Amino acid sequence: MKDAKIKSQFDQIVSALSLIMDQFGKHNLLHSRRVAVIATALSEIVMPEKRDIIFYASLLHDVGAVIFGEHPLMFPTMEEQKRVSHIFEHPTVGSKIISRISALEEAQAFIQDHHEWYDGSGYPNGKKGGDVFLGAQLIRIADTIDQKIHVYGGYLCTEIYNYLRLHKGLEFSPDLWNAIMDLKNKDAGSFCMRISDDMSMQGIFSEILQSVNPYWIISATKVDDYTQVILHIFADIIDAKHKYTKNHSERVAFLSEKIARVLELSEAEIEKIRNAAHLHDIGKVYIPYEILDKPGHLSDQEVDVLRKHAIITMEILDTIEAFRDLSAIAGFHQERYDGKGYPDGLMGEDIPLGARILGVADSVDAMLSDRAYRNGIGVGNTIIQLQRCSGTQFDPVVAEVAIGLLSDKEFVDEMRKAE
Repeated sequence: MKDAKIKSQFDQIVSALSLIMDQFGKHNLLHSRRVAVIATALSEIVMPEKRDIIFYASLLHDVGAVIFGEHPLMFPTMEEQKRVSHIFEHPTVGSKIISRISALEEAQAFIQDHHEWYDGSGYPNGKKGGDVFLGAQLIRIADTIDQKIHVYGGYLCTEIYNYLRLHKGLEFSPDLWNAIMDLKNKDAGSFCMRISDDMSMQGIFSEILQSVNPYWIISATKVDDYTQVILHIFADIIDAKHKYTKNHSERVAFLSEKIARVLELSEAEIEKIRNAAHLHDIGKVYIPYEILDKPGHLSDQEVDVLRKHAIITMEILDTIEAFRDLSAIAGFHQERYDGKGYPDGLMGEDIPLGARILGVADSVDAMLSDRAYRNGIGVGNTIIQLQRCSGTQFDPVVAEVAIGLLSDKEFVDEMRKAE
């Protein structure tokens, strides 16, 4: 029973992470999931003993790019990818990130090599032939297929297979051509059509997710081993999607924790607040960029769209068992002490204390940071605003603690180092 719970939590977190990685405003590329479906199907043919780790590796193969706000699909040629530093380096960065999760240690090498080509022309290390891990070659093929689906559309499967035929021995080992043909003929030739259709592909993905048996997770990993790492990955991706919020979640987590410690909350509550801070803006990845990055004031309609991020945040966190107790703290951080906030118009102590702390920390960082429409207002003016809004926007006790912290120059210097 315990093992099943660990697997369920791990799958929920990684599955949610894959969606967040591919979400750009109101559009989801579904790249990570489609690559995982294709690479897993190929692994069942050529390396069935590694099927499960291939699934997880392919699901997270682009994490090294997405944490910088980039997506390899936006750079369709190898020449373009090599010219953009965050893209060129993303296999190495992704490999290092995944190495911090002991449950996915074996996936590290596959992610590192997934842009290497069999003929040695790939990147980042120009590996060649048998030096390129077979698992990485499967992700390479799957990655290419999805890129071509985005270019050609699912109803041009012939063009996709023709491309792969011309690139056997170049992009991947010629021995893998037979596996590609097996996929082509799967289900009377309908495999390409099924993975090209988003709903059909999502159904296949769910089936695979249920069937994988990550024995290495259960035998060698504690829940805390991966939740903390993935929390920070989530935060990096959330902040990277919005060009004005680099390291915002980390700074909000830092200040929230300091406030909670002054208030002498328990270590369990402090950890919960810190974790919620890393995820408090997760709903913003579903808000269109033209609203998030608009340099002028928002219209009433745009404000309504932006405010939906609080509800979306709670909906996402409620689907992940390990993060469910963070939902109210993260989702209610835009409520105001006087009841004029959102999403529910909660008032005073009806707002969870963690959310009240988060609300102050979030506002402090927003006031100190540059935005599209203004520069940061500085520590002195931030203190003035906290005093002015104490008892209206902010819990007066929490605001007083924040003012005390910001009045300490050493603390301000420490907070700036939190980036």
